[in-house]
Amino acid sequence: MLLVLVTLAVAVSSCGRAQAQSGSAPADYDPSFNYDCDRACLNGFVDQFLAALVAHDVSHLPLGREMRYTENGQTLRIGDGFWGTASALPTYKIYADDPQAGEAMFMGVMQENGAPVIFCSRLKIELHKITEIEVVISRKEAGSLARPENLVQPNPIFADTVPAAQRRSRQNMIAIANSYFNAIERGHASYVPFDANCNRIESGVQTTNNAQLATQPGSVLGLGCEAQIKTKNFQPDTLIRDRRFAVVDEERGLVFVLGFFDHDATLRSYMLTDGRTVKQTRTAPWSWEIAEMFKIQDGKIMRVEALVNPCPYGMKAGW
Repeated sequence: MLLVLVTLAVAVSSCGRAQAQSGSAPADYDPSFNYDCDRACLNGFVDQFLAALVAHDVSHLPLGREMRYTENGQTLRIGDGFWGTASALPTYKIYADDPQAGEAMFMGVMQENGAPVIFCSRLKIELHKITEIEVVISRKEAGSLARPENLVQPNPIFADTVPAAQRRSRQNMIAIANSYFNAIERGHASYVPFDANCNRIESGVQTTNNAQLATQPGSVLGLGCEAQIKTKNFQPDTLIRDRRFAVVDEERGLVFVLGFFDHDATLRSYMLTDGRTVKQTRTAPWSWEIAEMFKIQDGKIMRVEALVNPCPYGMKAGW
């Protein structure tokens, strides 16, 4: 009997060590298990998830018991939707990690049945299990802004570590990103701390400092981030709602935001600060679903990279 108990104790101890080494969560509390999930750990879960998508196989993913999956705002059964159509691993890649919240974000270009799509995901990790997966996909189709072919190499600024002296607290980073949305929503040049070289990319299209696209009457695409807002060009954006500051990566100065831009279509024309009058061509209310990444350093917005999807007016995110 003693020999049996000793053998059992050794087996249990070995099992606990194996769990700690493998990174899988134990069934009950184990003091030898590393419950934390740092940047490398979070990115590992993201890579596992991406590989499972392309393999069309969820069976090996460490999923939590109450795991939820949404795709473009719709709650789906895991394994449905993009799980059946993803056809190649991403090329263009941006990661953001929030170990404090157990959240990881990924933005990149993947293939869907051979066609490039802009893909964004948010993962929630708890006790080394995936408990939430939120996916936003921008496809190059009618009414879409998506130009995935333009996204070839991410700006290295997103992977750069912000020097400690130039970092801001997560609360301050959220406030900086929020000031950007407030200024757009209110249609005036309220203070937003932009870096002088700030640029914005939306669904693969550079929408600031782009002289090639600034040929239409009333266009502000040739201006920088700050100058655009000062023109009062964003007056048709009536409400920026359901803002979720999902991932705050203090080390890299990244804030990842999900939300919606509503346009009620009641403003038929408006005047810019330079005296030009812009007429609204769309006749019905519409919304944009957004997944937006801010790079913040030394308290200033240096770059904005966003995925923008047309969606039904007033649509909800499913969270």
